Amino acid sequence: MRMFIAALFSAAALLPALVHATTTVPDPADAAASVPAVSVPSAFADYQPYRDKKAPTWQELNQAVTSSSGMKRMSHGAMPTGSTDAKNNEHSSKHEGPAK
Repeated sequence: MRMFIAALFSAAALLPALVHATTTVPDPADAAASVPAVSVPSAFADYQPYRDKKAPTWQELNQAVTSSSGMKRMSHGAMPTGSTDAKNNEHSSKHEGPAK
């Protein structure tokens, strides 16, 4: 117990020396106190405003859709020929019977 009390007294004796080693903070109410310069970059430093591209008119869009180059892919010549009755007969022949 005596060692513990001796350690506390020695820490208490060193405490004033440690307090004086710290830097003093200027009084915030003092208007003449010197303040270190603060350099903070702006959050908007690299900001670039959004710019809409020039949109085509509805006439230009319609012309682009109905142009011959766009219609080549929509060829109806490759559709299978045959009557719809044949398709229905082929379809119905694959079923075993009416659904229950």
